[in-house]
Formats: sequence, C-alpha cells, structure tokens
Amino acid sequence: MADEVVVLDTWASMMGMRVRIALAEKGIKYEYKEQDLKNKSELLLKMNPVHKKIPVLIHNGKPVCESLIIVQYIDEVWNDKSPLLPSDPYQRAQARFWADFFDQKVYAVGKKLVTTKGEEQEAAKKEFLEIYKTMERELGEKPYFGGEKFGYVDIALITFYSWFYVYETLGKLSMEAECPKIIEWAKRCLLKESVAKSLPDQKKVYEHVLKFRDRMADEVVVLDTWASMMGMRVRIALAEKGIKYEYKEQDLKNKSELLLKMNPVHKKIPVLIHNGKPVCESLIIVQYIDEVWNDRSPLLPSDPYQRAQARFWADFFDQKAVYAVGKKLVTTKGEEQEAAKKEFLEIYKTMERELGEKPYFGGEKFGYVDIALITFYSWFYVYETLGKLSMEAECPKIIEWAKRCLLKESVAKSLPDQKKVYEHVLKLYGLN
Repeated sequence: MADEVVVLDTWASMMGMRVRIALAEKGIKYEYKEQDLKNKSELLLKMNPVHKKIPVLIHNGKPVCESLIIVQYIDEVWNDKSPLLPSDPYQRAQARFWADFFDQKVYAVGKKLVTTKGEEQEAAKKEFLEIYKTMERELGEKPYFGGEKFGYVDIALITFYSWFYVYETLGKLSMEAECPKIIEWAKRCLLKESVAKSLPDQKKVYEHVLKFRDRMADEVVVLDTWASMMGMRVRIALAEKGIKYEYKEQDLKNKSELLLKMNPVHKKIPVLIHNGKPVCESLIIVQYIDEVWNDRSPLLPSDPYQRAQARFWADFFDQKAVYAVGKKLVTTKGEEQEAAKKEFLEIYKTMERELGEKPYFGGEKFGYVDIALITFYSWFYVYETLGKLSMEAECPKIIEWAKRCLLKESVAKSLPDQKKVYEHVLKLYGLN
C-alpha cells in the first residue's frame, strides 16, 4: 500500500520548512495543507492536541509533531534513500546536540531582535550573533555541518536563512559581515533543489513579519485585584492567547493614580492597558483580547450568529447581576437570604439548561461564555458555606463543567484557592 503523507504547515514557518526539505530530500510526495493559525482547523487540533501547533506530519493517518522529531522520523521511515543523520551513533548524537542547541536558543532571541529597541535589542543582537558564531565554529572548514553531505543539522538551520533579511533589516546587522562562513554555507545549501524550492522569498517573509511585528512587541499591563472574578476573566483570556503581561495589584481602599487615570469613568478594576491605551469592563476586555490577538486560540466563534449568542449568554449572566445576588446571599439572613438563594440558583440553572450536554458553552471548545462564568467558581465555597447551599446537589452539570474547565492550565493558574477567597470575604464584609 502506498504511503499517504500529509503536512499541516504555514508557508513562512521555519519549522515547517524543515519538514518540506526532508521530504524533498527523500523524494516523498505529500499533500500540503496550509493552516490558518488565526482559526485553527479541526484537523490540526485533532492531530496535535497537546501543542496545537504546526508543523504536523500525518503518515497513514498517524500524526508526528515537532519539526526535528518529524525530520528524524522521515529519516528512519524512508531509510533507503538520502540519509539525513549519520550512521555512526556518536555522530548521530552530535548532530542531535547541535540541532537542539540551535532550537533552544535562536527563535526566541530572533523574536526579541526584531521586536525590541535600544538596550534590549542590542542585548538580543549580541546573543543572536553569538549563537551563529558558535555554529560557525562548529561548521569550521566543512562544506556542511555533517561533513561532505547535506544532512540533519543543515536542515535544522537553513530554514532560518529565509528570515535573514528580517533579522538584518529590523535588527540592524549584517550576517555577511558578522558570520561570513554561515553565508557561504547557506549559499551552498541553496544550490540544492530541496532547499531552493522549500524556502520562500526573503522579501515576502519580511512583508509578512511587518504585519504582525507590532503585536509581537505589545506592552500589556493588567490592573486588578487577586480575588476579582472580573479580573480573572482577563487573566484567563490572556493566558489562552499566550500573551505575557505585567500585573499590577490594586488597593481598592486607596486607589492608585494609574487606576484613576486609566478608568476615570468607573474607577474600577480590571483595566487592560495595551501599548498605553486603556480598555475597561471585563467582557469588553475579553472581546478586545480576542480581536487583537486573533491569530491564536479564538475565544468567540467565527460565525456571526454564534458570536451573538455567546455575547447574549455572557451578558445575561452579568445583567442578572450574579455578583450582586451572590453578595446578598452571603451578607443577609432569613427571608432576604432565602430570596437571594432562590434567584442565585435560578441563574445557574438557566445556564445549566443552556450548557445542556455540551462539554463547553460554545460546544467542543472552551471559549468566551466559559471565561465569563468559570471565574465565579473560585467563590463557590463562599456561596455554599455562607449561603447554606450545595452547588453539587443543585447544579451538578455546572460542577462537571467547572471541573472540565479547571483541567485547562489557563483556568487553573488564574483562579485562586477557594478557602483563601473565603477568608478574604469574611474580612471584606465583616463576617468574622
């Protein structure tokens, strides 16, 4: 039976180019499926459920992930032509070492080189060139890293050549002047058809990088307090997108000048400050995050009707003032508390009916409505203890859903301990 080979990739990915070169070296035909990383395909999510990244090689229905692992797999499966790794175990180990050394360092440093300025960029430039000078010393006088034959380490490095114009132009350096042997080696590699046909035009890559460079260099600050359910929404959304940010804990008894300046209308947290511009109100912030960083982990559905429905249910939850009802639940007694309990549980039972049998409110994927609701889970111990109720007994599907959400790192790391919140609430409302 003929091999069925599929590659999930994007055209400008240095990691994906490695796979394409390796397949070309082996003369293996394959189906190429360009991926939209702003809206990841079901196939990509199914084939790489751990990292949800490209490239992925699908060989007779079975996925192999991570570019260097894929290249080794290609070499081992199609071992009857153009070996990429040496046959000697020690030399194979050395080849893996140098490819791994390069991988661990250059991509992150290259990103800093093109997205930072001043001293930070200079430090990145120094580190970037030192990596290549280290590789240049390893190359020595050999035509290729493995000796006389083009191979594994060459494949690991040559794909970054397509980004050299980016690094030189935005990083203000000259690879020809700094690392002449690397340039000679790269030109030698480009004489190979497998390389020449797999690497895109450097200017095209440059134009591509310019489109998202500003977002790569974003300055993001979050003004918040640790126990705020509203603020947790923002933190989860940023974590889902993989966005780094500076967190500034706020003292709401003595509001900072920064908070008053950034949210002069409500003077409340949370506030997201993006490149100096403030965005206020938690659900508005989450939508903003989804729209700005739209190339990863979409939070709202792409379909307009489904987006409207997601906004409706998050708005319903907020408009029903579950926060205000929850406050009544824990601070009142007698008939007033019983009325609050009834209203509180009806809100959650309505949401439970909307959830139905779906794993998440949006269906198969964790998203906007889940973010809107899950942060209140951190207060469930408060509501249950002080409000004299059991969420497990009253809304079992909500509890199942919450436990499912907590398996996500973005949620688990953003929600504080329930007992810690309880102690905080006792002090906040003078219930000691």
